[in-house]
Amino acid sequence: MTRPEPLLVARGISRRFGYRNVIENVSFEVGGGEVLLLIGHNGAGKTTLIRLLAGLLEPSRGTVSRSESFGVVMHDSMLYDSLSARENLQFFGRLHGKSDAVHLADLLERVGLEEHADRRVATYSRGMVQRLTLARSLLPDPDLLLLDEPLTGLDDTASGMVRGILSAFREKNRGVVLTTHQLADVVDLASEVGYMVAGRVRAIEPIDGRDAQAIKARYRELAQNV
Repeated sequence: MTRPEPLLVARGISRRFGYRNVIENVSFEVGGGEVLLLIGHNGAGKTTLIRLLAGLLEPSRGTVSRSESFGVVMHDSMLYDSLSARENLQFFGRLHGKSDAVHLADLLERVGLEEHADRRVATYSRGMVQRLTLARSLLPDPDLLLLDEPLTGLDDTASGMVRGILSAFREKNRGVVLTTHQLADVVDLASEVGYMVAGRVRAIEPIDGRDAQAIKARYRELAQNV
């Protein structure tokens, strides 16, 4: 049986800022039904790598190919503060050809913002902005999600919502790459874990039922050997 084409392929990608290599020779694939969890200390290069995977930065070397249908959550929400949540989704929805009112209302309900849909984003809390950013990433009904710290600022209820979205992506044979410092909240949903140290992915391993503490111990082992 022929294996389906992967949703994301990174081949030897590096990114240089001045004389400094921030990402160095990173290669991996993500297929349908796979959730790759990237972990690493602050400054390890996780955010830069997600930006490269999403096409928000060009690699200095190497190539990235991805599904044409993908969504992104970054630290910067890329929302318009002067617009309401609904207006933001209408604007971005038109870019994807997905601006019908029913679709937008469904997304707002999925992230628990239906009662606040017509408030300006400038009045939102950090957690509400994060939920709207996630809704925006789901606008094109993507095959692939690229998520940089998606749990930032979320309470337990909202974190549970993110878990539900990740679980649904696996069940629908879609792919996810995410970074998080809140490892315990998502480790059971991941299929693989990548360990980032000083701009390199030192290893990518199956989760194999390991919990957050075991994965952190493995990271310390890899980081010490650099």
